[in-house]
Amino acid sequence: MEKEDWHLDWKIFFNSIIIDDKLAIIPHWEKKLSVQYNIKIKPGMAFGTGHHETTWLMLNQMLTYVQSGMRVLDLGTGSGILSIAANKLGAIKIDSVDNDSECQNNYFENLKLNEINKGITFYNKDILTWTRMDFDLILANINRNIIEQLIPQFKNTTGIILLSGLLTTDFDFIQDVINNNKLRVKEKLVK
Repeated sequence: MEKEDWHLDWKIFFNSIIIDDKLAIIPHWEKKLSVQYNIKIKPGMAFGTGHHETTWLMLNQMLTYVQSGMRVLDLGTGSGILSIAANKLGAIKIDSVDNDSECQNNYFENLKLNEINKGITFYNKDILTWTRMDFDLILANINRNIIEQLIPQFKNTTGIILLSGLLTTDFDFIQDVINNNKLRVKEKLVK
């Protein structure tokens, strides 16, 4: 198929969202809102504007789990929205990993829009080949098949892992994979 800028077609439907009265995700052309944290996002070919249920859930949980000084790993970073949120919430080291080269330009545009120039490193790499898991918080907002393959790699981490991108019908299967790898589900949220 011929490559098209599909994201421009739905740009008119990209409105601001507010999560827990603390975090606003706003289109890059709008002014900041009166909440504690604002993230400007330029819709692009990368996944992650905060509107999808899985991204919304991740951002909502990050408000609880990200603490100042944390080291965060964002697997499948896409637009960089979760990495940007981690930075704004006080994480000091964020590794963002994605193998889709289409994401890279949009990712760096979004960092610039949010005036972030330190503390975040982008890696253009297949997340299934990523081996360093020594982070305080690991974020993976991706599909079930990739999550299933990632779980064994999480066995040696002492950090908290937030997984999103699953259908409710996937939960029992993924919970079995988690249990078989000597990990446990602390909380399950559905949106």
